[in-house]
Parts: sequence; structure tokens; C-alpha cells
Amino acid sequence: MCVAAVHSWVDTERVGDVRAGPDHRLAGRGAERDALAGVVAAAAQRRPSAMVVHGEAGVGKTRLVQEVCGDPELLVLWGSCVHFGGASVPYAPVIGVLQDWLVQADAAERAAVLTGADELSSLLPALGGLPSTPTARLIPLIDLVLNRIADRHRTVVVVDDLHWADLASLDVLAYVITGFRAQQLTVLGTSRDEDRGVGHPLHSWLADMRRMPSFHELHLDRLDLDTTGLQVEYLVGQIPDIALVNQVQARSDGNPYLTELLVQNLSGAESTLPDTVSGALRDALLAAWHRLSAQARQLVRVLAVGGRPTPLPILAAVAGAHGVEVGGLPGYIAEAQERGVIGGGHGPPWFRHPLLADVLYDGLPPGEAALIHTTYLEVLESRSDPVEPVAADLAVHSLQAGRIDDTYRWSEVAAGHAVMLRAPAEQAIQLERMCDLWEQVSPELRGTTADRTALILKTAAIGSRVARNDQAIELLTQAISLVDRARDPLPAADLLIDRSTVRWHRAESIEAVATDIHDAFEATSALPDSAQHARALAALAWAERWQGLPGAVAHADEAVRIARRAGSPRALAAALAQRSMVLSSQSPLESLADGQEAERLARSCGATLEWLRGVVWQRHALWNLGRREEATEAALRNYADMAAPGRDLFAYFLAYLAAEGLLESGRWQECDELLRAGLAVRCVNTGGAGLRLTAASLAVRRGRVAEARQHLDRAVELIPATFRGIRHSLATGGGEVLLAEHKPQAAIDWIGSRLTLLDAAPIDEDDDLLVLYAHAVAESARVARDAGDQESAAKAVGILEDTLSSRPGEPFTSTDSQDSAFKSMYRAQISAELARCRNDADQPERWLRAVDACGAAGARWHQAVARWRCAEAAIAGGQPPVGVANLLRQAHSCAVELGAAPLQAEVESLARRSRISLRAPVPVAVPEEPGTPLSTLTSREREILAFLVAGRSNGEIAKDLVITDKTVSAHVSNILRKTGTASRLEAAALAVRLNGPGA
Repeated sequence: MCVAAVHSWVDTERVGDVRAGPDHRLAGRGAERDALAGVVAAAAQRRPSAMVVHGEAGVGKTRLVQEVCGDPELLVLWGSCVHFGGASVPYAPVIGVLQDWLVQADAAERAAVLTGADELSSLLPALGGLPSTPTARLIPLIDLVLNRIADRHRTVVVVDDLHWADLASLDVLAYVITGFRAQQLTVLGTSRDEDRGVGHPLHSWLADMRRMPSFHELHLDRLDLDTTGLQVEYLVGQIPDIALVNQVQARSDGNPYLTELLVQNLSGAESTLPDTVSGALRDALLAAWHRLSAQARQLVRVLAVGGRPTPLPILAAVAGAHGVEVGGLPGYIAEAQERGVIGGGHGPPWFRHPLLADVLYDGLPPGEAALIHTTYLEVLESRSDPVEPVAADLAVHSLQAGRIDDTYRWSEVAAGHAVMLRAPAEQAIQLERMCDLWEQVSPELRGTTADRTALILKTAAIGSRVARNDQAIELLTQAISLVDRARDPLPAADLLIDRSTVRWHRAESIEAVATDIHDAFEATSALPDSAQHARALAALAWAERWQGLPGAVAHADEAVRIARRAGSPRALAAALAQRSMVLSSQSPLESLADGQEAERLARSCGATLEWLRGVVWQRHALWNLGRREEATEAALRNYADMAAPGRDLFAYFLAYLAAEGLLESGRWQECDELLRAGLAVRCVNTGGAGLRLTAASLAVRRGRVAEARQHLDRAVELIPATFRGIRHSLATGGGEVLLAEHKPQAAIDWIGSRLTLLDAAPIDEDDDLLVLYAHAVAESARVARDAGDQESAAKAVGILEDTLSSRPGEPFTSTDSQDSAFKSMYRAQISAELARCRNDADQPERWLRAVDACGAAGARWHQAVARWRCAEAAIAGGQPPVGVANLLRQAHSCAVELGAAPLQAEVESLARRSRISLRAPVPVAVPEEPGTPLSTLTSREREILAFLVAGRSNGEIAKDLVITDKTVSAHVSNILRKTGTASRLEAAALAVRLNGPGA
């Protein structure tokens, strides 16, 4: 709209009319307010939701949330994130939320909500004690407490400035959001657009949360000229001159916060802004600060240097050393709050808008910031409180004060404190700072080049476990460039092997990863008895197995022999774990023994990577041996142990493997809970993709196809779709999603591209994938036949027959008899799918064999599907429905128990078309009083009456009770006579009336 236009918000005849005082109502934002209010209101119907409000600094994100959350019926719990020189306090906004609740809750509510949650004292020392609580326990505890609070109140959890959130807090929020069920709970966040560069952790968090159906986003844009005019009208208390509004819009560019600062002291009668007001944003931000008294201005500058909300005793001590009269501190804070510089609230003082802190800091005279940082150091160090919780702040203050050695020391203390808090991501940040400062630190403090290499190795190892793979690669590459391979081959080999591991975790190709391994092997060739040579040989065997090259077994055996002679537990654990991988298909019993020994050794020497690998390959060995429940339990047990020290993404790779096992064994509720925990930490690369793919399969089987597609899309964002490391999960998850989307040809292409004829992969899983592939081809043939396209149906049959005949050897043959149950299941399933593809007449018999085989293997889901397919084929072939009724009922019972909505719908549809009752008989109770219509029935007659209520025929009753049809008929006649009813339906209705609808 042009400046000269007549605006909807102003009547030019009324310019200058005075309103009843200024107010701070939101101008515009009607649609945004409704959207946010709708999310909050949904919780009243027990539909929990989350929303993140995005926008630039000052656009009104927090103000909008405050307005929507102003309902007195709501319990609003606020937590704010702060940014201070890269330092991060684990769980900072979560602590704020819990402390906000503690302030508002009475003693009775505290006792009820915190029952069994004593370990939260690791976050809230006011609860007493400071136990060391594993993250795997802490996050569910926080979730439990929030849900208990939401049971008592309509609760809104607000986390302001998410762009500064620590990873641990993001994990908590993700866990809460993925656990939304029927709580009176809303989670709101605000996030600034301009503080999220490439690689910012919030990007991946948002990408994961967007896959959640209860997660929403809202973006606030700058205000247009009309709405800015309305805001100015509210602020000055009367309708302003059009020229003033134009000028304000030009200078603020529609940013509401800057608009507020520009017009703060205007009467409303002005036609232009004062000449003294600069158009620069910095001056606009500082306008309110300039109007403070000199003492209040200095206090606010000291607060800005503090970098985060600062307790009053600390602020007073620092400010007093820099010219602030301590006795006047409460008044200065009140003055700053009245001017809108400092926000209100219960907690320590902080800026109403954090951008002002940045501007004030940048505007300090040269050298003054360093002096104030030094005072903060002195005050914090002199306090009697434990210094570890503020060590990260002390490191930043030291750095800004130019005290490099102190920065190094405090970073080391902060890293140790992060370990105690089970926050490895924050530990990695502190260690990375130590690496960055190495060359500036005094030689006597930093140590030798070997010490530097050790620090880099430690930092990279931790970084790779908390998704800081890029930083780990950069550090390892830097260290490799500093080491002379000819003079120091062993440290060089360690660095190269570790870098190869991180590159694989980053889902780089095996060919690229192998270059580092070959370099390590060459570097150690002159030292064939060293532990490093054993590690290099083991890694070489691993790479050769992935590439399908000869020599893998021989190199793995040699690596184990050298490692045993070298006496290095870590090298031996590495060699055993890699040999376990090499042998997992051909010799699973030997692979299992190696994996178990690798796990024991790795646990004993704290080698997390080798521990992970030992468990992964013993799990695969157990899987290949057919001991799948044992394989799943091994993954679960080690996941719990590995996750206990903190947010360790290695643990969540085991969670992925365990979830896969739980899904296949029909333990879907456990699978869902484990996936929730894994998805909450937003694993990247292979572990994250594996969790997503398993979640996609579970979502498909439960009928949530859109959610499944989101999980699949996220998985292929995390790793290349051609990555070999989790090829089987990629094939399964993608294939199931495509089939659920009714795209059988796309599923055939997706799965087929991952079936390897030469089987270069280390795990012989293609037989399993053949079943899903056959299912996709059979679906393609069915679709073609339904459309009358016999040519395409015949083509599908040819594709499946050619694929099966091209396999090297007979599918589903096993080298170990212990796996015969699963191989028999696969054989029966593919035989049935082949018959379905061909539309053979013997489909019912083949599916019945699949039912028995799936049952023998303990595969509940697959057995239920086979039962449905068997009944479907039998009825289509003209068999009486009564003959397959039990198959449908059993399939239905399993589908209902698992929550398998699509299967349940298919079974119910088939049952309706075939007039088969799916109701299970419910025992008819013995009447408490004599003389009732049912009191004279015998126990056998009550048993048969229950079948009549369930809609069973005489033949079905006879089959279930193993009696003759004639005997059933006699019992039915007795029931009708004794109850005085005229028909089976009337007798059943009487039983329902007397026993309730469950009868």
C-alpha cells in the first residue's frame, strides 16, 4: 500500500483524538493468535500439541505466547534459554520450568507430583541431595512429573529462545512431544530466525519433530504499514499522524519491538520522529537504555557482560566493583523494568529482549568488557558454593578476560561436570574449546604432543557419540596433519582408524572409509606386533567383508592373534568384535563367542566403540542362529547400560536393533516406547535412520501411513538411500511404506535394488527380504488382475519366478539347524506369496502351512497376516466360511491386541462379507439368586449360551468344544426351554440383558 493511501486503521478526520491512555495490546496477529490459541485449547479436550513460533528478534514471538497464555485457567510454566559465549548449562530451560512450578505449587501437590522422583534433585538441589542420575532415567522422570502436573491442571510449558537451547533440553522436549497421548498438556517454544546457522542443532530437532502429527509451527512476519499504525495508536494512546506512522515503519521496518522503542516517549501529537532519534537499529534498541539513570545504565551493562540471568548477590558484587551503588540495586532494577529494558518475573534479572544484551556488550568501551569479565571471575571463584556448576561460565569469562590458561583449566572442569550431569554433548563442547586453545596455552599446562593427540582422540570419540561428527573429523584431520607417520606411526594409525570409524558413522561410502584403514595398515606394517597393527588388521578385515573381498577371515584371525600377544584389552576387543562381524553369517556360533568376549573386554577397559561393535555382532549372530528373543534382550540390556552415562548415540544404535526385534516378535508396545526414547534424542546418521525406518514399519502396520512416510523421508535425509550399513532396514522400511501407499511397482524397484545377488554384505539377510519382495510382486499381480490386465499379471509372475531362480542356491537353506524355524517360515511365506501371485488354486493350503510355520517361529504379526490370507483365499475359492471362521477370529484378536488397524479392518471386512461373527464367547455368569431365567442352566448350557451370544453356529460350537452337532442342538433346545425363549437370538438377547453387554 502506498504512503498516501487512506489506511483502514485511521480516520483522517479524527487524527489527534485522544484515547483513554496507551496500552500494549498486540496489533494484528489475529490469525496467528487463533492458531496458537487453538493448539492451547486442544489440551482441554485431552489432545496435547506442541507449537514453535518462529520469527526474527523483536517480531513479537514471546509477546504473542504471553497473550495467548493469559487465561487464568492455565498453569503456565516458563523456561528460558540463554546464550553466553558458547557455554551451555544442561537442562537450563527445563530447570526453569520445574522451578516455576515449585514456586506455584503447594506442599500437597509437590508431594504428590514428586513421589518416586527423588532423582530430580540432580537438577533441583532444593529438593535435597545431588545424586548422579543417568540421562536414560532422568528424561522419563521429567516427563512423568510434567504429566502428573498436567493431570491436575491444564498445563502449558513454554520454552523461550529455543535457538539457544542445550541438547539435553531438546532431548527432554522431544521425549515429551513424542509421548503425547491424552494429556492436558501443551508445549510451546519460540525461536529466532537469525541465530540458526548451517549445522545448528535446532535444524535436526525441528526436522524430527515435524514428523510428529501433534507438532505445529507458526512464523511471525514483520507488520505491514496498516498494522504498524495500529500498534502506534495503541502505544501513544491516540490515532497518530500518517506521516509519523510512515517514518516509524521506515525505521523499524515493521519490527514491533523496534516500533515500541521508537515511539516510547511520544505524546501522539507529533507528525514526525524527533531529529535526535537515529534510524539505525542499534540506536533504536538503545533508546530505552539511554533514558535510564547513570547507575541503572551501568548495572544493565554489567548484566549484559554476565551473559545470562544473574542471581542478585553475584550481580551486586560485580556491579559494585564497577561503580554501581549496591544499596540502590533494587531501585535500579525496578527502573530498568519500568523502562522495559529488564523483564519481570520471579527469577534472576535478565533483558526483556536478549538482542539488547548483544548491542550493549558490543558497545562497551575498549577494554571494559575484559575488566568486567575479570570481576565476574573473581566473584564466582570466591563464593563458597560449589564451583563446578558455573565452570562453563568461568571458562567464558576467562576467555573474554584474555586469561587463556584459566580458560583451559575451567573448560576441563566444565567438561568433568558435564560428565557428572550425564551431558556428553556439553562435555564435547568444552573439550573442543581445549583443543582450539592448545597452541595458546602455557606449555607446562598443556603437556606434550602426545597429550595433545590423546586429547583430540578423546574429544573426537565423545563427539562421534553425540552427533558432532563433523567436528570430530575436523579435529582428527588436524591431528593427522601434525603427526609424522614415518617417525610416529602408531599415533598416526590410531588417528586414522578413529577417523575411518567416524566417517562410517557419518554414512560415507565403504570405499572412502577404507582409504584411512589402508593408510593405517601401511603405517603399522613395520611394527607387526603392535596393538595398533592389530587394530588396523581388524579394521581391514571389516572393510573387506563389507566390500565382498577375499582375505577378511584370515586378516581377522591374524588381528586376534596379534592383539592377544600385544596385551592390549582395547585392541583385542576391537579384533574380536571385527572377527565376530566377519563370521556372523558363515559361523554364527564362533561369531557369538567372539562378540561376547569383545563385550566383556570393552566394558572392562571403557572402550565404548568396541563394546558397541561386540554387542551388534553378537546380536546378529544370535539372530542368524534363530535365537531372536535372546538377540533382542541382549540389545535391550546393553542399550540400557550404555545409555546410563548420558546422551550417547552409540546406545541408540542398539535401541534401533532392539526395536527391530521387538517389532518382529509382536512386542509392539515395548517397541513403541523404545522408539519414542530413541527419536527423542534425534540420533543422526545410521542409528537415527535405523530408528526412523523401524518407526516407519511400525506406523505402517498400525495404519499411520502419513507418519510412516515422514519417518522414511527423514531416514533418507540422514543417510544415503544406497548406504550398505543398514541395507536390510532401508529395504524393509521403504518397501512397507510404498506398499501401504498402494505403490507396488515402486516397492518392487525399491526392494529389488537392495537385493544383492553376490551377497557382498556381511549379513545373509536377503532371504528375509525375498519374502517382502514376493509380497510386493504378488500385490502387483493382484492389482493387474483386478484391472483386467492379464498381461501385466503374467509379467509380475515372470519377475518373481526369475528372481527366485537367479538366487545363488536354494533360498531359505540354513547352515545351522537352530535357525530352521525361521527358514521354514520364510519358505512357507514365499511359497504362499508365489501362489497368490500366480492365483493358484492351492493358496489356502500354502497359507495354512505359513500359519503353522509363523507360529513355530513365534512371529505373531506374520501369523495373523497368514491367517487372514488363508481365510481370504479359502472363501474366494468357494470354501464355506464356517471352515475358516476361527482363522479370522484369531487374526482379529491379534490385530486388536497389537493395534494393527489395517489388518483389523481387512479381517472385519472379510468377516462382514462372509457373515462370520468375530465376537469371542464371554462366560455367562451363574445367577446369584435362584429363580432367574438363567439359574437352572447347567455349566455346559451356560458355556453354549456364551457361544450363542457370540453368534456362533452349531457346527462352530461343536468344533470348538469337541462335541457333535447333535449334542449342541440338544443343549440349545434345553436352553430355549429353560429360559422360555423362542429362538437362539432371543436367548442370546436375554443373556446380554441379564449379564450386561459383555456377555
